[in-house]
Amino acid sequence: MELTQIVIIISLLCITGIIVASGIWLIKVFKELRTTITKTNLILDDAHEITTSVAKPVSSISEFVMGFKNGFSFFNNLFDKKNKTDD
Repeated sequence: MELTQIVIIISLLCITGIIVASGIWLIKVFKELRTTITKTNLILDDAHEITTSVAKPVSSISEFVMGFKNGFSFFNNLFDKKNKTDD
């Protein structure tokens, strides 16, 4: 074998090793990314449940206050009409 062939073979082996190592590293990075995305998805699901559980009582309180306001205005109008007919 000539020196040129030996240098080419050594270069090809080094390049092949680097490509294989980079591929393995990339596979590990993708696995970590998938794990991270799964955990993030779980966190977002929990946040959705929390916001939903907070929004329901706030909505109920709002509906109660609006009902109370409507009832109060109804009775207020009822008594105002009664007072106007008395005058």
